Amino acid sequence: MERNKGNKKGTGRGKLKKIVLGIICLAIIGAGVNFYFKYLEEKKRQMELAEKQRQEELEKERQRKLLEEKRKEFERLVAEMKRYYEAGNFEKAREIAYKALELAKQYGFNTDEIYKLLHLMKVAEYTRMLKGLEELNKDIYKYFYVREEVLKVPVIKGLEDLRDSILRKTYENEYSVNLILAKDNAIKGMKAENPLYYYLISRDYLDRAVVIRKKYHIAVSPEEEGVRRHQRELFFYSEKVKEETIPSNL
Repeated sequence: MERNKGNKKGTGRGKLKKIVLGIICLAIIGAGVNFYFKYLEEKKRQMELAEKQRQEELEKERQRKLLEEKRKEFERLVAEMKRYYEAGNFEKAREIAYKALELAKQYGFNTDEIYKLLHLMKVAEYTRMLKGLEELNKDIYKYFYVREEVLKVPVIKGLEDLRDSILRKTYENEYSVNLILAKDNAIKGMKAENPLYYYLISRDYLDRAVVIRKKYHIAVSPEEEGVRRHQRELFFYSEKVKEETIPSNL
């Protein structure tokens, strides 16, 4: 009886040991399995990270090659622009410049040389225009047209002196034209049926001439005194003029 009880106790302890051992084994196996899955996840993560880095490197290299290709294209356009500029074909040079500027805007290339050439082309074109106006300015009666065209030319570096000299010449021409008209009308009044009409017109032209001369600091022309002399002659020649006006300069 006691032996049976001892055997049952021994059997019970054996079963408990087996259960404990089983739990321990399962724990060990579970820990191993968990470790293995974590290992696989970490390996997968590292592989994905490595692939991502590889793709990033490939993209960087692609971008580098693309930038290099675009830079070469940009440099080719700038060189082509220079050739057309030197050949005097500004229209084609400007067309290419705009293409180069578009590339520069996209990829951050330096545009100083392009804008320098565009400025030089603009100066050259306006210089040709001003030279033509300078030639027209030799005809003093074209002062108004020349002035209007000169004022259309922007004030930019490289044009100031030529532009200003032509513009000033238009005022000198206007001054001279008004003196001529003042003189002509004073002379016409000596033979006209209505000398007062011509006298007043002559006075008006002379007044305009003097205003222009003073405003633009033009040297006094000897013609001014000649006009006044003719006006005095007309004044004393015509009783009507003497009755209705006061001489400009007795």
